Amino acid sequence: MSLRGTCLITYLPMRSEPRPGAEMVNSIIFGESYTVLEEQERWLKVITDFDHYTGWINRAAHSVEQNFTEVSDALFIDCVENMRHLFVPCGANIPSGDTIEIRGLKYHINRKLKTNHHLPLRIRIQKTAQFFLNTPYLWGGRTFMGIDCSGFTQIVYKANGYKLPRDTSQQIQIGREVAFEEKQSCDLIFFSALDASHVSHVGILTDSGEVIHAGCVVRYNELSTEGLIVDGKLAYRLIGIRRILE
Repeated sequence: MSLRGTCLITYLPMRSEPRPGAEMVNSIIFGESYTVLEEQERWLKVITDFDHYTGWINRAAHSVEQNFTEVSDALFIDCVENMRHLFVPCGANIPSGDTIEIRGLKYHINRKLKTNHHLPLRIRIQKTAQFFLNTPYLWGGRTFMGIDCSGFTQIVYKANGYKLPRDTSQQIQIGREVAFEEKQSCDLIFFSALDASHVSHVGILTDSGEVIHAGCVVRYNELSTEGLIVDGKLAYRLIGIRRILE
């Protein structure tokens, strides 16, 4: 039987190689599970269940698999055990009860932070995206502490019941392509660099017609027929619009 695990810390970096300084290619966030593909003394090569991403994690961070039935739509939840705090990020898988047991310690789940589950879906998605405003860009990041562009769209949609693949090149293959004149809020907007033709950036269209996306930080920028306008200049070229919500 394959070794299975669940992330029981805020997030678990996945690296391209089994060494501390290797590139962080993705993050497993709290409650997400994985299968171990290969073992080394200090490292495990894993594949995630949610987005089928492969990378190396530190063996010391491995925890025995637990299955959680809910997905958090708050920016983060503060779980407390005596004086210990554990911050569980948006999009995390969490238990339906009020406690989480981690290595023999029972953490109380503080559910008092505001969520969006009572709102209509299109508004809910945009409100979830707003939670992340000013979050710094982090390659491979998927939390309020640092996030990349496709991690941002993936987590916003996960928190609202939709499963998107991890990378921008994969996300542009899902949903339905729509013309610029047909665009609606919550469509995914895809871009390339000005000197390239391949997709490299993604954001979410809002009711105002702006795009919320993870650039230097998560922020709003103007969308034109040419692309994304940042600080008054064309920063990314528009290459596609995909509709996830029908």
